[in-house]
Amino acid sequence: MVQITIEDITEIFAIRKRAAMKKYQLLLIKLVIGIAIVIGVWWIVKCECINIKSLTPASIRDYIRSFGNMAAFVYIIAYVLNTISIVPPIAPLSLAAGLAFGALWGAVYLMVAALIGTSATFMISRFFGRGPVEKFLKGRFKDLDEKLQSNGFVMVLFFRIVPLVPYEVLNYVSGLSKIKFKDYFFATLLGLVPGVIIAAFFGGSLGEIKSFKDIFAPKFLISTGLMAMIIAVPVIYQIMKKKKHKAHA
Repeated sequence: MVQITIEDITEIFAIRKRAAMKKYQLLLIKLVIGIAIVIGVWWIVKCECINIKSLTPASIRDYIRSFGNMAAFVYIIAYVLNTISIVPPIAPLSLAAGLAFGALWGAVYLMVAALIGTSATFMISRFFGRGPVEKFLKGRFKDLDEKLQSNGFVMVLFFRIVPLVPYEVLNYVSGLSKIKFKDYFFATLLGLVPGVIIAAFFGGSLGEIKSFKDIFAPKFLISTGLMAMIIAVPVIYQIMKKKKHKAHA
């Protein structure tokens, strides 16, 4: 027969108290960050510090270049913050890499920024979101969660190459799943290579347009075709998937 002493009961209550304190501390941290984000977004909109309509690749290029030797560092920080915040759209910043630094260095800086940004969103999502997800599931959809864990590399690589899921959404959803960070990171690294190279190449070719006739330059036409191909990939995939489904029906 197991005997429970007063000391045991006291220890149990102490453990529960510490667990409750940690829970409330984490909740408070989340609340503070949430309030800070809301206030920050409200302030940006209220003071009209950023005009979303003016965020074109050319305007971003000129702004980045104004930092001189610090331009690359500023670009990477801006891209990371943009990735974490989700808004405004990431596309103008991606094209601005080629515009501001040329195709080669633009691709390098864009890749570095993308890897840091996607890794940061993954970590934020996992730290602040994984606990509630596990509590919500309570054994439900366990098979799906396990597949995400065991096939994480393939799944993330697929969605990076075939962007059926928005760029930022994939970052946060991956953090909420059981995908290992190692699989997520290397799948992202490989999956982003084609898009990064094409975006930097296209951005660089945009910077060379000085007159209307430059639109028909071979470099710009090739880069435009490659960009169109990247955009068309998910559409083509969906069409092929529907045809395959009808064939089996």
